[in-house]
Amino acid sequence: MNVTNKPGQKDVLDLVKMIKPWAMRGSSKVRLGNAYDGGYVMPAQVLYCDAVVSIGVGPDVSLDYALAERGAKILQFDHTVDGTPQQHPNFIFAKQGWGRETSGEFLSFDDIFARLMALNPKRALLKFDIEGGEYEVLETARPEHLAFFEVIACEVHDFERLNDPVFFDRVRRTFEKLGLNHMPVHLHANNYQSVVLVEGVPIPKVLELSYLRKDLDQFPNYSSDPIPGPLDRPNCPVVPDICMNPF
Repeated sequence: MNVTNKPGQKDVLDLVKMIKPWAMRGSSKVRLGNAYDGGYVMPAQVLYCDAVVSIGVGPDVSLDYALAERGAKILQFDHTVDGTPQQHPNFIFAKQGWGRETSGEFLSFDDIFARLMALNPKRALLKFDIEGGEYEVLETARPEHLAFFEVIACEVHDFERLNDPVFFDRVRRTFEKLGLNHMPVHLHANNYQSVVLVEGVPIPKVLELSYLRKDLDQFPNYSSDPIPGPLDRPNCPVVPDICMNPF
């Protein structure tokens, strides 16, 4: 698609296909964190991570806490809060956000990654939820740095803007980068936001994604799991979860 042209329906369907979950031949999934918002469904390799980069702390660190209890060191980054809402000896909090470069209250991913390497990790998780800032900052993340992480879990935002060709191209490039060394294995819609129609394609405004590094399993075909799956829970417990495969 030419970035000066409005995306058509095929462009939107091709974009969605980039994050369609794949089946894992040898791995299972686990849910960690809160029963509702703040919990993530991820490949079970995450249980053996010894370090976590957690960007976007906000009011909930239940996933961080669960992995800290298993012995992982948790590097937490968030410039919008003064500290972590829950304490743990394995939490290392920095009142700094993820930026394209290190400046003021923001750190580049190069510098975030250097802090991770100082812990001498063997198996790491990257988790980020930065309210729509992910597309801009991921452009500056080195693919070899992303490839270090066994599991990536993230929330991606603002799909109501996909009619904008510049934004659409930025999202596409984000999914291409995330898919260089990792396979999407889980997808869930955040039901705090609604569903929008983009070129006739219904898309939730906010999605949660989990990836597994390609060398850690085999991915024979697309997953046949329903969305939401058996481990999923609605982010907002008083609103029905968003079903993404009714037909």
